[in-house]
Amino acid sequence: MTGTPRGTPAWLVALLAVFLLAIAAIVGASLVRPEVPVFEPGGLAPRAPPSALAGPDTVTLDARAGEGWVGIDLATRESGDVRSMPATWDIAAQRHRLIVNGGEGFLGDAGVVAVESPIEAVRRAPEGGYAGSRVTPGGDSVQSALDEWYAYHFLSHLLEPAERTYVVRTARGPYAKVRVLGYYCPGVEPGCVTLEFTLQGDGSRALAPASGG
Repeated sequence: MTGTPRGTPAWLVALLAVFLLAIAAIVGASLVRPEVPVFEPGGLAPRAPPSALAGPDTVTLDARAGEGWVGIDLATRESGDVRSMPATWDIAAQRHRLIVNGGEGFLGDAGVVAVESPIEAVRRAPEGGYAGSRVTPGGDSVQSALDEWYAYHFLSHLLEPAERTYVVRTARGPYAKVRVLGYYCPGVEPGCVTLEFTLQGDGSRALAPASGG
């Protein structure tokens, strides 16, 4: 006959019960995969660079291959392999990694700063604080301001976009506000990096209509 030995203190029995319940909850949670948004990979129709506030637009970069970088020029909405537009792409993805086209070794003048506000609340680009990309000694391109775009769920091993906005000084100067909407393709396949962005094409730092509408 199994059970707790006679004379076991009640507090110890209660502690054991709580521990077993916690273990059961962890195991149960590990068997349930949370729902995450999924997106079909696809670009946007190219356009002439806008002369005023434009957006929001949404693009899904197909970064599933894990080789090379897939980027987008936020002004023209042209997307593809960054080698085909080395001076004009602004943001690029390679699986879960994101970089901007600025810093030593990059042909653009892009920089990015994280803003702990919802994208709708970001009305003006900061004056400074923009960081370009950097290249590690091993040759991997990384971008410190974008390294924490996601939260990692230990039990499900899924990535979820963090609640933050990124303000980007683009490779050619205009400002944009960007947020990550998702990372998964249909079937919960990783590598469909989906971005929402609004670009100011008049050269100012205004990232929302003056009326607030």
